[in-house]
Amino acid sequence: MYNYSARRINSLLDAINKPSRYLEIGVESGLTFFEVTASSKTAVDPAFTFNVEEGKQAEPASHFLQITSDEFFQNHWNGETFDFIFLDGLHTWDQTYRDFCNSLLATHERSVILLDDIFPSDVFSCNRDQVEAIMMRQFMANDPSNAWHGDTYKIIPLIRTFHPLLSYCTIITDGNPQALVWRSKKPSQTSPILSDVGALNMPSLDYLWFLRNQESYNLMNEEDALTLVIDSMNRD
Repeated sequence: MYNYSARRINSLLDAINKPSRYLEIGVESGLTFFEVTASSKTAVDPAFTFNVEEGKQAEPASHFLQITSDEFFQNHWNGETFDFIFLDGLHTWDQTYRDFCNSLLATHERSVILLDDIFPSDVFSCNRDQVEAIMMRQFMANDPSNAWHGDTYKIIPLIRTFHPLLSYCTIITDGNPQALVWRSKKPSQTSPILSDVGALNMPSLDYLWFLRNQESYNLMNEEDALTLVIDSMNRD
């Protein structure tokens, strides 16, 4: 089944960059990775849940690195730039932000970064611990859902505060919410939304803060978000 992540990635790659180089951080089963169409693909994950040798046989031009993202950028990245980077690794703001900052070094003016799990579905899903999130939801709300996003939603205020020249928007339809980040001559936002982010007061960015500041995520339906990125790239 064609998943929403691959659909969004392929739509942008097809419209923006040919041939294309793709990097995915947090590959796990390869559900998205194997459906992405790119001339060069790199998969990074500390523990693939598929047979890597079979993956290499299916895609001999792809690179499979069973290592952490930190190790990849520190010891295996050779300075190559990617046209599209999908960040779906550890669901914590600190690791995701580190992956984001490292990814910026591996991008060029027309690159796009896609951030997964950026929009928690309830107060339980933004727990940094997956097991605890599911258990607390079942215990306190009698809800058997296994939804879990971690606290990666805190990346957007960080991007808005420390990377004001980047544009971003958050897709909230047709699949799991995800944020697109790209460079543009006219950034989506021009000013920070928090004064305390500069002091790294991250604990204050709780779920109630998120509910009060959802609009700052630049929410869009999928079609409008993809069109915005494509038009921005063509215009710039």
